[in-house]
Amino acid sequence: MNRLTRLAAVVLPVIGLAGVWGMGDHTYRQGTEWEVPIQGYDPRDYLRGHYVEFSYDWPGEEDLSDIALSALCLEGEAPNIVRVRWLQEDEACDHPVRTDSTGVYGWDGLTRGRLYLGQDRAMALQGELQELGQRGIVTIRQREDGSFTPIAIRFRPLTPAEQAERDAQDQPPTMPPAIMVESSGNSRP
Repeated sequence: MNRLTRLAAVVLPVIGLAGVWGMGDHTYRQGTEWEVPIQGYDPRDYLRGHYVEFSYDWPGEEDLSDIALSALCLEGEAPNIVRVRWLQEDEACDHPVRTDSTGVYGWDGLTRGRLYLGQDRAMALQGELQELGQRGIVTIRQREDGSFTPIAIRFRPLTPAEQAERDAQDQPPTMPPAIMVESSGNSRP
């Protein structure tokens, strides 16, 4: 009996850990995958791990600064998001995404994200991140409860419209012509 007790003391915790891991893995793999444009990506901290930090560039919603709202509604057919809109508390939505206040970014989780990578993928990604003629796309897995997880990142060439928008943002603002005022009160350009 003593030998059986020792064996159970070793095997049962291993079975329990395997069960917890299996349930977590099953939950991670559930949901709908969506592709979200991103901006401002940057590889980070080699001491704590390899990850890419970025800002979501949700299509269709210009102002995501209202922190009182903590959910968005994705519209479109997976994986393509046509647009997002703020989701009110009692409003119906087929594909909600909600911020996780306990996550890395807290209430800012709908605007910023982090994707953890293996060392080899992080090294390969380093070069891609420096190419300006590309658009970053993060694949998120959105679950029924509104939680979501970034699971992959890829890059594609900028479309002509995206290139024109980027070029317009790079141009310095134009100043109106200066007006000189003479002491007589007359003004001339």
